[in-house]
Amino acid sequence: MEEKKRKLILDVDTGSDDAVAVLLSILSGRFDVLGITVSWGNSDVETCVNNTLQIVDMLGADIPVFQGCPGPMVREMTKGRVMNLPPNKISTTKDGKVYTMHPNVLPIPPAVSKKQEQHACAFLMEAIKKSPEKVTVIPTAPMTNIGMALRMDPSLVENIEEIVLMGGAVHMGNASPSAEANFFHDPEAAKIVLDSGAKIRIVPLNATHSAGLYREDAAKLIGLGTMAGKLAGDLVNMRLDSSDIMGWRSDQGEPIHDALAVAWALDESVIVESREEKCDVEMNGGICDGTMVVDHRRGYEFVPNARVAYRGDRKRFMEILCEHLSKGPKAADV
Repeated sequence: MEEKKRKLILDVDTGSDDAVAVLLSILSGRFDVLGITVSWGNSDVETCVNNTLQIVDMLGADIPVFQGCPGPMVREMTKGRVMNLPPNKISTTKDGKVYTMHPNVLPIPPAVSKKQEQHACAFLMEAIKKSPEKVTVIPTAPMTNIGMALRMDPSLVENIEEIVLMGGAVHMGNASPSAEANFFHDPEAAKIVLDSGAKIRIVPLNATHSAGLYREDAAKLIGLGTMAGKLAGDLVNMRLDSSDIMGWRSDQGEPIHDALAVAWALDESVIVESREEKCDVEMNGGICDGTMVVDHRRGYEFVPNARVAYRGDRKRFMEILCEHLSKGPKAADV
Protein backbone atom coordinates (compact mmCIF):
# COMPACT_ATOMS: atom_id res chain seq x y z
CA MET A 1 0.00 0.00 0.00
CA GLU A 2 1.39 3.38 -1.01
CA GLU A 3 2.34 5.66 1.90
CA LYS A 4 0.06 8.65 2.30
CA LYS A 5 1.84 11.93 1.62
CA ARG A 6 2.12 14.44 4.43
CA LYS A 7 0.80 17.94 3.78
CA LEU A 8 3.78 20.29 3.88
CA ILE A 9 4.55 23.99 3.74
CA LEU A 10 8.19 25.04 3.44
CA ASP A 11 9.23 28.45 4.72
CA VAL A 12 12.62 29.41 3.28
CA ASP A 13 15.11 32.20 2.58
CA THR A 14 16.64 30.36 -0.32
CA GLY A 15 20.38 30.55 -0.52
CA SER A 16 22.59 27.48 -0.67
CA ASP A 17 21.40 25.15 2.11
CA ASP A 18 17.75 26.12 1.63
CA ALA A 19 18.13 25.17 -2.04
CA VAL A 20 19.14 21.63 -1.08
CA ALA A 21 16.25 21.51 1.41
CA VAL A 22 13.77 22.49 -1.32
CA LEU A 23 15.20 19.89 -3.70
CA LEU A 24 14.94 17.17 -1.06
CA SER A 25 11.39 18.11 -0.05
CA ILE A 26 10.07 18.00 -3.61
CA LEU A 27 12.01 15.02 -4.95
CA SER A 28 11.41 12.77 -1.94
CA GLY A 29 7.84 12.19 -3.13
CA ARG A 30 6.83 11.86 0.51
CA PHE A 31 5.21 15.26 0.82
CA ASP A 32 2.26 16.99 -0.74
CA VAL A 33 3.91 20.42 -0.87
CA LEU A 34 1.03 22.89 -0.59
CA GLY A 35 3.29 25.85 -1.19
CA ILE A 36 6.63 27.46 -0.44
CA THR A 37 6.63 30.68 1.54
CA VAL A 38 9.70 32.89 1.35
CA SER A 39 11.19 35.24 3.90
CA TRP A 40 14.16 37.57 4.03
CA GLY A 41 17.32 36.20 5.65
CA ASN A 42 20.23 34.95 3.57
CA SER A 43 19.46 37.82 1.21
CA ASP A 44 16.61 40.24 0.55
CA VAL A 45 13.23 38.61 0.12
CA GLU A 46 13.02 39.29 -3.65
CA THR A 47 16.33 37.48 -4.26
CA CYS A 48 15.23 34.55 -2.09
CA VAL A 49 11.94 34.33 -4.03
CA ASN A 50 13.77 34.27 -7.36
CA ASN A 51 16.13 31.53 -6.18
CA THR A 52 13.14 29.48 -5.01
CA LEU A 53 11.38 29.90 -8.36
CA GLN A 54 14.55 28.78 -10.14
CA ILE A 55 14.47 25.45 -8.29
CA VAL A 56 10.75 24.87 -8.75
CA ASP A 57 11.07 25.58 -12.49
CA MET A 58 14.15 23.39 -12.86
CA LEU A 59 12.25 20.44 -11.40
CA GLY A 60 9.09 21.22 -13.39
CA ALA A 61 7.15 21.19 -10.13
CA ASP A 62 3.67 22.68 -9.90
CA ILE A 63 4.17 24.30 -6.52
CA PRO A 64 3.16 27.91 -5.77
CA VAL A 65 5.74 30.28 -4.29
CA PHE A 66 4.63 33.12 -1.99
CA GLN A 67 6.66 36.19 -1.09
CA GLY A 68 6.58 37.06 2.58
CA CYS A 69 8.06 39.51 5.03
CA PRO A 70 10.99 41.70 3.96
CA GLY A 71 12.36 42.12 7.49
CA PRO A 72 11.90 41.11 11.13
CA MET A 73 8.73 41.73 13.09
CA VAL A 74 10.06 44.41 15.45
CA ARG A 75 13.80 43.88 15.95
CA GLU A 76 14.94 46.76 13.75
CA MET A 77 12.67 49.21 15.58
CA THR A 78 15.17 49.28 18.47
CA LYS A 79 18.08 51.33 17.16
CA GLY A 80 21.49 50.06 18.12
CA ARG A 81 20.03 46.82 19.46
CA VAL A 82 23.13 44.82 18.48
CA MET A 83 25.45 47.71 17.66
CA ASN A 84 28.39 46.27 19.59
CA LEU A 85 28.39 42.99 17.71
CA PRO A 86 30.72 42.55 14.71
CA PRO A 87 28.90 41.98 11.40
CA ASN A 88 28.25 38.39 10.36
CA LYS A 89 29.90 38.10 6.96
CA ILE A 90 28.69 35.49 4.47
CA SER A 91 30.78 36.77 1.56
CA THR A 92 34.32 37.97 0.93
CA THR A 93 36.58 38.87 -1.98
CA LYS A 94 40.06 37.49 -2.56
CA ASP A 95 42.27 38.23 -5.58
CA GLY A 96 39.29 39.86 -7.27
CA LYS A 97 37.05 36.78 -6.87
CA VAL A 98 33.89 36.81 -4.78
CA TYR A 99 33.35 33.92 -2.39
CA THR A 100 29.90 33.61 -0.85
CA MET A 101 27.88 31.14 1.20
CA HIS A 102 24.65 32.19 -0.51
CA PRO A 103 24.63 33.19 -4.20
CA ASN A 104 22.23 35.89 -5.34
CA VAL A 105 21.40 33.77 -8.39
CA LEU A 106 21.62 29.98 -8.41
CA PRO A 107 23.83 28.37 -11.09
CA ILE A 108 20.86 26.89 -12.96
CA PRO A 109 18.52 28.23 -15.67
CA PRO A 110 16.69 31.46 -14.78
CA ALA A 111 13.17 31.33 -13.42
CA VAL A 112 10.30 31.69 -15.88
CA SER A 113 7.38 31.31 -13.48
CA LYS A 114 6.17 34.08 -11.19
CA LYS A 115 5.45 34.37 -7.50
CA GLN A 116 1.83 34.27 -6.35
CA GLU A 117 -0.04 37.51 -5.73
CA GLN A 118 -1.13 36.41 -2.24
CA HIS A 119 1.17 37.33 0.64
CA ALA A 120 2.95 34.43 2.34
CA CYS A 121 1.35 35.12 5.74
CA ALA A 122 -2.14 35.16 4.22
CA PHE A 123 -1.40 31.89 2.43
CA LEU A 124 -0.12 30.25 5.62
CA MET A 125 -3.28 31.15 7.51
CA GLU A 126 -5.60 30.07 4.73
CA ALA A 127 -3.81 26.86 3.75
CA ILE A 128 -3.33 25.61 7.32
CA LYS A 129 -6.83 26.56 8.43
CA LYS A 130 -8.58 24.99 5.43
CA SER A 131 -6.49 21.83 5.05
CA PRO A 132 -8.58 18.69 5.64
CA GLU A 133 -5.46 17.11 7.16
CA LYS A 134 -2.98 18.56 9.59
CA VAL A 135 -0.05 20.35 7.97
CA THR A 136 3.66 19.91 8.67
CA VAL A 137 5.60 23.18 8.53
CA ILE A 138 9.36 23.26 7.94
CA PRO A 139 10.85 26.72 8.50
CA THR A 140 14.49 27.05 7.46
CA ALA A 141 14.59 30.86 7.58
CA PRO A 142 13.99 33.60 10.14
CA MET A 143 10.52 32.67 11.34
CA THR A 144 8.93 36.04 10.55
CA ASN A 145 6.26 34.60 8.24
CA ILE A 146 5.28 31.81 10.63
CA GLY A 147 5.44 34.09 13.65
CA MET A 148 3.22 36.69 11.98
CA ALA A 149 0.67 34.07 10.94
CA LEU A 150 0.53 32.58 14.44
CA ARG A 151 0.28 36.06 15.96
CA MET A 152 -2.65 36.91 13.69
CA ASP A 153 -4.41 33.59 14.34
CA PRO A 154 -3.01 31.48 17.22
CA SER A 155 -5.66 28.81 16.53
CA LEU A 156 -3.64 27.74 13.46
CA VAL A 157 -1.66 25.53 15.80
CA GLU A 158 -4.67 23.21 16.07
CA ASN A 159 -4.20 22.15 12.45
CA ILE A 160 -0.40 21.91 12.47
CA GLU A 161 0.93 18.36 12.61
CA GLU A 162 4.37 19.53 13.69
CA ILE A 163 6.96 22.23 13.07
CA VAL A 164 10.42 20.92 12.15
CA LEU A 165 12.63 23.97 12.17
CA MET A 166 16.26 24.67 11.47
CA GLY A 167 17.47 27.25 13.92
CA GLY A 168 19.04 27.96 17.25
CA ALA A 169 22.09 26.51 18.90
CA VAL A 170 23.18 25.32 22.33
CA HIS A 171 26.44 26.89 23.52
CA MET A 172 27.53 27.98 20.05
CA GLY A 173 26.57 30.51 17.38
CA ASN A 174 27.24 31.77 13.87
CA ALA A 175 25.46 35.13 13.50
CA SER A 176 26.91 36.09 16.89
CA PRO A 177 29.06 34.31 19.48
CA SER A 178 25.96 32.69 20.97
CA ALA A 179 23.14 32.98 18.41
CA GLU A 180 22.28 31.11 15.22
CA ALA A 181 21.24 33.26 12.25
CA ASN A 182 17.54 32.30 11.95
CA PHE A 183 16.89 33.03 15.64
CA PHE A 184 19.20 36.06 15.64
CA HIS A 185 17.47 37.75 12.70
CA ASP A 186 14.01 37.63 14.32
CA PRO A 187 14.07 36.59 17.98
CA GLU A 188 10.46 37.68 18.60
CA ALA A 189 9.20 35.46 15.78
CA ALA A 190 11.22 32.52 17.12
CA LYS A 191 9.68 32.99 20.57
CA ILE A 192 6.16 33.11 19.15
CA VAL A 193 6.78 29.77 17.43
CA LEU A 194 8.39 28.19 20.50
CA ASP A 195 5.51 29.33 22.71
CA SER A 196 2.77 28.41 20.22
CA GLY A 197 1.94 25.02 21.70
CA ALA A 198 2.73 23.21 18.45
CA LYS A 199 4.67 19.97 18.40
CA ILE A 200 8.19 21.20 17.59
CA ARG A 201 11.42 19.59 16.52
CA ILE A 202 14.51 21.81 16.41
CA VAL A 203 17.61 21.18 14.30
CA PRO A 204 20.21 23.56 15.76
CA LEU A 205 23.83 24.17 14.76
CA ASN A 206 24.92 21.39 17.12
CA ALA A 207 23.30 18.78 14.87
CA THR A 208 24.09 20.38 11.51
CA HIS A 209 27.78 20.80 12.31
CA SER A 210 28.00 17.15 13.39
CA ALA A 211 26.81 16.00 9.94
CA GLY A 212 28.84 18.23 7.64
CA LEU A 213 29.69 17.25 4.06
CA TYR A 214 33.06 17.08 2.33
CA ARG A 215 34.36 17.47 -1.22
CA GLU A 216 34.03 13.75 -1.83
CA ASP A 217 30.36 14.06 -0.88
CA ALA A 218 29.94 16.93 -3.34
CA ALA A 219 31.54 14.80 -6.05
CA LYS A 220 29.19 11.93 -5.26
CA LEU A 221 26.15 14.22 -5.53
CA ILE A 222 27.35 15.61 -8.87
CA GLY A 223 28.02 12.04 -10.00
CA LEU A 224 24.31 11.20 -9.61
CA GLY A 225 23.93 12.69 -13.09
CA THR A 226 20.82 14.72 -12.26
CA MET A 227 20.32 18.45 -12.23
CA ALA A 228 19.37 18.27 -8.57
CA GLY A 229 22.50 16.31 -7.68
CA LYS A 230 24.70 18.68 -9.66
CA LEU A 231 23.18 21.77 -8.06
CA ALA A 232 23.52 20.31 -4.57
CA GLY A 233 27.11 19.25 -5.21
CA ASP A 234 28.02 22.63 -6.70
CA LEU A 235 26.53 24.41 -3.70
CA VAL A 236 28.40 22.18 -1.25
CA ASN A 237 31.64 23.03 -3.07
CA MET A 238 30.73 26.72 -3.05
CA ARG A 239 30.20 26.62 0.69
CA LEU A 240 33.45 24.70 1.21
CA ASP A 241 35.39 27.24 -0.86
CA SER A 242 33.87 30.18 1.03
CA SER A 243 34.44 28.57 4.43
CA ASP A 244 38.07 27.90 3.53
CA ILE A 245 38.67 31.51 2.52
CA MET A 246 36.87 32.95 5.57
CA GLY A 247 38.47 30.49 7.99
CA TRP A 248 35.26 28.86 9.16
CA ARG A 249 36.04 25.25 8.33
CA SER A 250 36.46 22.53 10.90
CA ASP A 251 37.27 18.85 10.65
CA GLN A 252 33.51 18.16 10.72
CA GLY A 253 33.01 19.24 7.11
CA GLU A 254 30.59 21.87 5.84
CA PRO A 255 27.09 21.88 7.38
CA ILE A 256 24.12 21.94 4.97
CA HIS A 257 21.89 23.12 7.77
CA ASP A 258 18.42 23.33 6.24
CA ALA A 259 18.54 20.07 4.34
CA LEU A 260 19.15 18.19 7.60
CA ALA A 261 15.81 19.48 8.95
CA VAL A 262 14.00 18.08 5.91
CA ALA A 263 15.95 14.83 6.22
CA TRP A 264 14.81 14.47 9.85
CA ALA A 265 11.22 15.01 8.77
CA LEU A 266 11.73 12.19 6.27
CA ASP A 267 13.70 9.76 8.44
CA GLU A 268 14.12 9.91 12.21
CA SER A 269 17.30 7.80 12.04
CA VAL A 270 19.30 10.70 10.58
CA ILE A 271 19.42 12.21 14.08
CA VAL A 272 21.17 9.94 16.55
CA GLU A 273 20.91 12.12 19.65
CA SER A 274 17.99 14.34 20.61
CA ARG A 275 16.35 15.47 23.84
CA GLU A 276 12.97 16.74 24.97
CA GLU A 277 13.75 20.19 26.36
CA LYS A 278 12.28 23.50 27.43
CA CYS A 279 13.50 26.15 24.96
CA ASP A 280 13.24 29.91 24.95
CA VAL A 281 15.01 32.76 23.16
CA GLU A 282 16.74 35.88 24.43
CA MET A 283 15.22 38.98 22.83
CA ASN A 284 16.21 41.89 25.05
CA GLY A 285 19.14 43.12 22.99
CA GLY A 286 22.85 43.01 23.69
CA ILE A 287 25.47 40.41 22.96
CA CYS A 288 23.14 37.45 23.56
CA ASP A 289 20.24 38.74 21.45
CA GLY A 290 18.61 35.86 19.57
CA THR A 291 20.31 33.17 21.61
CA MET A 292 18.32 29.97 22.10
CA VAL A 293 18.13 29.24 25.82
CA VAL A 294 17.67 25.61 26.85
CA ASP A 295 16.67 24.72 30.38
CA HIS A 296 18.61 21.57 31.20
CA ARG A 297 17.14 21.30 34.67
CA ARG A 298 14.63 18.58 35.44
CA GLY A 299 12.57 20.00 38.27
CA TYR A 300 8.93 19.21 39.01
CA GLU A 301 7.84 22.17 36.86
CA PHE A 302 9.82 20.97 33.83
CA VAL A 303 7.55 20.98 30.76
CA PRO A 304 9.42 20.52 27.46
CA ASN A 305 8.21 22.42 24.41
CA ALA A 306 10.53 20.96 21.78
CA ARG A 307 12.64 18.00 20.82
CA VAL A 308 16.16 19.28 20.19
CA ALA A 309 18.59 17.45 17.90
CA TYR A 310 22.19 17.35 19.08
CA ARG A 311 23.96 14.93 16.76
CA GLY A 312 23.30 13.78 13.22
CA ASP A 313 24.40 10.73 11.26
CA ARG A 314 26.47 12.11 8.37
CA LYS A 315 26.48 8.79 6.51
CA ARG A 316 22.69 8.45 6.73
CA PHE A 317 22.27 12.08 5.72
CA MET A 318 24.26 11.45 2.54
CA GLU A 319 22.27 8.28 1.85
CA ILE A 320 19.03 10.27 2.04
CA LEU A 321 20.40 13.00 -0.23
CA CYS A 322 21.66 10.52 -2.80
CA GLU A 323 18.45 8.48 -2.75
CA HIS A 324 16.23 11.43 -3.56
CA LEU A 325 18.47 13.79 -5.52
CA SER A 326 19.04 10.98 -8.02
CA LYS A 327 15.51 11.74 -9.24
CA GLY A 328 14.30 14.47 -11.56
CA PRO A 329 15.75 15.85 -14.80
CA LYS A 330 19.13 14.55 -15.91
CA ALA A 331 21.94 17.05 -15.89
CA ALA A 332 22.41 16.67 -19.66
CA ASP A 333 18.72 17.37 -20.26
CA VAL A 334 18.86 20.93 -18.94
